[in-house]
Amino acid sequence: MLKHDGVIWHTAISLDGFAADANDSLSFMMGDDSSPPPDNPLVDEVMANIGCTLGGRRGYDISLSWDEVPKAYGLDDIPEYVVTRRPFPDDDRYLFADGNDLPGAVAKARAKADGKMVVILGPTLGSALLRAGLVDQIFLQVAPVMIGAGVKIFADTGQPPVQLELIHASQCGQGTNMLLRPLPG
Repeated sequence: MLKHDGVIWHTAISLDGFAADANDSLSFMMGDDSSPPPDNPLVDEVMANIGCTLGGRRGYDISLSWDEVPKAYGLDDIPEYVVTRRPFPDDDRYLFADGNDLPGAVAKARAKADGKMVVILGPTLGSALLRAGLVDQIFLQVAPVMIGAGVKIFADTGQPPVQLELIHASQCGQGTNMLLRPLPG
C-alpha cells in the first residue's frame, strides 16, 4: 500500500490540524499514557522500508536543546538530511541539503535511500515538497485531540489547493491512519 521506493510525508496531527502544540511538543499525540500505544501496521511498514529521512531546519534547531537527540524512528543506521536555506552547521550526525533546491534535496535523499523510502518529517518542509510536486504519498496519523494552537500542518500560502486522493484509511487504537496521494494539478 505504501510506495516502498517513494517519497512519503509521514506525520501525526491533532484533529484540528496541528503537528505540534504551541510549545513545539508532540506529547498530545501520545494520549493519556495509561497504556502503551497500539501496534500500527503502517508505521511498522514505514520502519521496515525507510532508507533516508528529510527534515526541516526548525526541527533540527529545536532538537539542539534536547539532552539526547533521538534518531528518526529510533533507527541508528538511517541517513538523515536536514534541509535548510541557512549555512550548514558543523554537525556530523546529519547530512545537509540546500533548501533553495528542493528537487536537489530529494534527489540526494533518494540516492542515500538506495531504492527504499524517503520519509519527510515536519510540516513546513512537507508542505513545501508537496506544493513542489515532490511527494508521492502522505501518511497522516490523526490523533483524536483538539489542541487549539500550535504548528499548523499546512501553511497558509495563498496558493491554490492541492487535490489529494484518499487511498487508505484505518483505525489504530483511538487514532486514524490516512494514506493520501497527490493528484496531478
